[in-house]
Amino acid sequence: MKNDIYSCFKELNETESEDSYNIICEKEGRSDLYAIMAPHGGKIESGTTEISVAIAREDLSLYIFNANKTNNNRALHITSARFDEPQCESMLGKVETVLAIHGARDPEKEPKERAWVGGSLRDKFVIHLDATLSPLGILVEIIPEFLGKDPNNICNRGISKEGMQLEITKSLRDTLKIDKKRMEEFSEAVRAAMMLTYPSS
Repeated sequence: MKNDIYSCFKELNETESEDSYNIICEKEGRSDLYAIMAPHGGKIESGTTEISVAIAREDLSLYIFNANKTNNNRALHITSARFDEPQCESMLGKVETVLAIHGARDPEKEPKERAWVGGSLRDKFVIHLDATLSPLGILVEIIPEFLGKDPNNICNRGISKEGMQLEITKSLRDTLKIDKKRMEEFSEAVRAAMMLTYPSS
């Protein structure tokens, strides 16, 4: 993003205090095929941590950068194409594909609960995700703002260089955080769509 304070993790780490963030990195004994990643977790894009954990469960590789500052957590945002935290980089070299979870603002028009699909596999992913999420009343779209097509985007940097990105609107994230049943349904639907998308048959 143009408004990012830091262009890379090294800059962030040299400036911010150690307790301003924490990292969740779960790879041992987990999938080499799929990684769920939330590079803007914690208080940057609220709800993306919880959603990522729900999708990954105990079997998929999981990476989350959690911002924990008392204020101005937006300062810890490093855009996905430049996100180079070492543990994340290591995981990217060990998994075939990535599903990156992000938070977006609500659209001006109804419905507010939407999932915007990106990544190099977006054209396949959107078909499968629409099939699994539309029964839950969630609108699934590809929009120009969130194509996620940059090869350097975190979702496209797994071994296969093929990945998926999900931008989840604030209203949907807020609902998922407080509604356990809805979270279970959503995470199961996303997992199913992801696994139908990659590897392709």
